[in-house]
Amino acid sequence: MARWTWRARVAAVPLTGVLCLASGCGAPAHDRTAATVRSPDAVAAPVPAAGLVPPTPGPSATVPLDELAPGLFYRPPTPLVPAPAGSLVRWQTIPLGTGFPRGSRAYRVLYRSRSAAGTDVAVSGMVVVPGGTPPPGGFPVVAWAHGTTGLAVGCAPSLQGTASIPLVHRLVAVRDVVAATDYQGLGSPGTPSYLDGPVEGADVLDAAEAARALDPARISGKVVVLGYSEGGQAALFAGQMAGSDAPGITLAGVVAVAPVADVSELAPLPPARHADPATGFAVMAVWAWSEADPGFPADRVLTRSATRIAAALASGCSGAAAARFATIPVDRVFEPGWSALPAVRAALDANRPGFAPLRVPTMVVQGAADRIIPAGETRRLVVDRLCRAERDPAALDVVAGATHDSVLGAASGTILAWIARRIAGGPARARCPR
Repeated sequence: MARWTWRARVAAVPLTGVLCLASGCGAPAHDRTAATVRSPDAVAAPVPAAGLVPPTPGPSATVPLDELAPGLFYRPPTPLVPAPAGSLVRWQTIPLGTGFPRGSRAYRVLYRSRSAAGTDVAVSGMVVVPGGTPPPGGFPVVAWAHGTTGLAVGCAPSLQGTASIPLVHRLVAVRDVVAATDYQGLGSPGTPSYLDGPVEGADVLDAAEAARALDPARISGKVVVLGYSEGGQAALFAGQMAGSDAPGITLAGVVAVAPVADVSELAPLPPARHADPATGFAVMAVWAWSEADPGFPADRVLTRSATRIAAALASGCSGAAAARFATIPVDRVFEPGWSALPAVRAALDANRPGFAPLRVPTMVVQGAADRIIPAGETRRLVVDRLCRAERDPAALDVVAGATHDSVLGAASGTILAWIARRIAGGPARARCPR
C-alpha cells in the first residue's frame, strides 16, 4: 500500500508551515571511540542467529565515529538501491555504555524509509539488543520516538550513542530490543520531517522493521511504540498506520508521552506582546517547512526580523533555538493572520493525530504541570479525538506535579508496566476518560 502523507492530503494547496515545540536538547557530542563499519557500500545481509555479529558481504573498515557523521556511515549510497521500507542499508557496532546486562550489543543503523514525496530515503538510528537466549518467537521490540533535538544533521540522537535513549537500560534489562530512529534529515542527509506526523510515524515503524532485519531468527515482529513530545505525535500516527504501513511487524500498543496534539497551539496568535517559551521551536518548524517547500510563504508567517535569524537555527540544536527567541515578544516574530492562510490550516489539520482510527491499545501520559503541552489540550486530544475514532481502548494518565521535562521519568514505572502487559498479550484495561 502506498504511504499516505499530509502533503498528499493537501495537494490542492501549497505546502505549508507547521509550528511546533518539543523538549529542548543540547547539541550532541561526538563519540571518539572506534567502531566497525559493516558493508559501507552494500545492502546488509541478515545477522546469523548466534551472537548478533553481522557478516561482512562487502568491505569493512575501522573509522573513528566522529568522522562518520555526516560522512562515511551516514551518507547513503548513490543511487540508493530500491528496496522495501525498513530494510537495512548498513550497520555498525557501537560502544554499548555501562549498566547493561551482560551480552547486550548496540548498533548504529542506516535503513530505508519513504519521504513525504514517496521516494526512497535513508534514515539513521540505533538498535540495542539484549544478550542471551531469546524467548520463544524472539525478543520483542520497543520503538523509541524522540522529542525535538533540532534540524541539523548533527542533532541526530544516534551521534550521542545509547545514552540518548531514555529508559533504555530498564527496557533491555527485561529483554526488550530498543529501536530508536533519528527521523529523516537528522544524521543522514535530507530535509528534516519536523512534526510531519505520517512521515515520522513511518520512520518509527520502519526502525522496528530494521531492528528485526538485523537478526530475524532472534528478534520478534512484536512491537510497542513509545514516544515523547514530538515523538508522542509520531507514536500516535504510528498507531493509526499500523498494519497498512509496516506489514512485517505486529504493533501491540502505543505510549504517547506529552504528545504534540495540535501544532497551532504551540504558537500564540498575535497580537501577543509577551515572550513565549515555544517561540523558538515554532520558528524552527517554520524554517524546516520552508526548506521542504521553497514555495511555502514563510514571509507571510514570520516577520522580517525573525526571518533574518531563523536560518541560523538550521546549524544549531533545539536548546539554542529556545534561548534565541525566549525573550522576544510573539508579535515581533509572527505576522498577523498567519494561521488563516489556507495552506497553513490544511497542513495543521493533516498533522493532528486522532482523526483516523487507532489500530492498537494506546496510553497517553501527560504532566499536570506541563507549560509546553498543557494538560487540558492533551485531555481534549484523548476525549474528543482518540476516543471517538478508536478501535481499541485509549487511556489517559495525568501525572500530578509533572512538567514537560519531568513527566517521562515520573511516569516511567507506569509506562514500563503497561508495555510489559502489552508484550505479554494481557488486556489493555483502558477506558476513555469522562
